[in-house]
Amino acid sequence: MVDRIAQLQEEVKSANSIHIDSQWLNYSGIEEYFSEELVIGVKAGTSIADIQNTLAENNQTLPFYIGNESQSIGAAYAIGAQDLSDSVLGVKVIDGTGELLSFGGQVMKNVAGYDVSRMLVGSEGQLAIITQISFKVIPKSYIVSLEASYKTTERSVLRREIESRLKTVFDPKGIFN
Repeated sequence: MVDRIAQLQEEVKSANSIHIDSQWLNYSGIEEYFSEELVIGVKAGTSIADIQNTLAENNQTLPFYIGNESQSIGAAYAIGAQDLSDSVLGVKVIDGTGELLSFGGQVMKNVAGYDVSRMLVGSEGQLAIITQISFKVIPKSYIVSLEASYKTTERSVLRREIESRLKTVFDPKGIFN
């Protein structure tokens, strides 16, 4: 599916405006799964149900609340919440200039600079096209229950300033809406 990434990059380079959703992305599947390392890498269009089915084979699960397992993991990442953010290890994105960028990795400890892979959680498709995400997973036996975290729709002045600055970095042409 490397061809799909190249297609997406070309579409971004030639676009004036893009609205991202998982059908437009058309990029799904499990990229890598290391059950013994408790790490999974998935394409953004992959349904959460497919991820959970793969993890269930090793009695593992995603460590965050999931309201709708039929939605894609990219959609969950885009609307984001704190508990999802805490599980992200890395991300691959296509920025507003069409460049494919990688942030983070597939290890539990990654302390090099800003954690962009977590900063993009909840960006609602306004900054970049999320193509792949790596998560830490946990054994099912560690979960008693998962509940939706409280998420306010009100954005603080600081958050709006950070989002504005990220927009100039990731989407300088302003094509993501």
